[in-house]
Amino acid sequence: MKVMQIGYGYWGNNVAKKLLASSMFEFVYLAESDETKRNNAIAQLPKEVQIVDNYEDYLDSDIEGVVICTQTEYSFEIAMKAMEKGKHVFTEKPLATTVERSVKMIEKAKEIGVVLHCDHLMVYNPVIRYIKRMIDEGELGEIMYIDISRINLGPIRKDINAMLDLAVHDIAVIDYLTNGLEPDELNAVGTSFFGNQETITYLTMKQGDMLVNINSSWISPVKTRKTVIAGTKKMVIFDDVSMDKLYIYDSGINIVPGSIYGEYEYQTRVGDIFVPHIVYYDSLQKSLEHFATCVVEGKESLSGPSQSLRVMKILEAAQEKLRAGRND
Repeated sequence: MKVMQIGYGYWGNNVAKKLLASSMFEFVYLAESDETKRNNAIAQLPKEVQIVDNYEDYLDSDIEGVVICTQTEYSFEIAMKAMEKGKHVFTEKPLATTVERSVKMIEKAKEIGVVLHCDHLMVYNPVIRYIKRMIDEGELGEIMYIDISRINLGPIRKDINAMLDLAVHDIAVIDYLTNGLEPDELNAVGTSFFGNQETITYLTMKQGDMLVNINSSWISPVKTRKTVIAGTKKMVIFDDVSMDKLYIYDSGINIVPGSIYGEYEYQTRVGDIFVPHIVYYDSLQKSLEHFATCVVEGKESLSGPSQSLRVMKILEAAQEKLRAGRND
């Protein structure tokens, strides 16, 4: 699949490496308007990749897709122009800055008949795939709550807040694990210490009886990527910065008959801790190759229009809660 990558910042550098490493792509063009970044690309990428300054000049070429690695505020316009030219689109998260823009992108992809793939990277993580299997097979039981901390020290972004930068990963993961996240209740609070964007946010949701809490922060002395999922049968902790990333706890609450007829007592149960062997692979490359497979097979991406729109609706509702909090 012949592609053009647009943008060569911090993350764009990583994406370029995965495109070069994959046999599913022919990396034809790298478009970057910033001269310094363009010079970095010239120095770091092989000569087969043509480095250009204006992506629009190459949308009429024989490339089949574009891989967008720009800031979110620019990705909408780029994606729309690329799809108008019949190009499949791989774009970094979030899909757009608003639900309205997301809907326009989705409608354009449907109208033109191209694949629109949002890089919800964690959906392609092997540990998340393992947890998904456990849930689908009933090993965890009914999910009672999910508690996530995704915190680190910077970088402080100017285009989006910590929630749009970080929580988007976790919302997409929960959506994947639960076969669609459409909360009955939602609230979000945040605070800004540096710049105008919230540097710390807390997002809470309730869907049926399941509670979700997501802490996103650019102001933490340590980098934490921890997810706790509590089921009625077992519980798991996914610690993405530890060597053993997944811990399965055969612990919970047992319901036993009480001393009086019709009453019940609740006893804690502490069982074994199991660390499974998981074969690891690169999630970014998996995401890119899933995009290419969808193009070849003509199917919707796992992190395509349906999932991306659900994620964007949650993010927009949360942003409205944050704005209301600023105005109080």
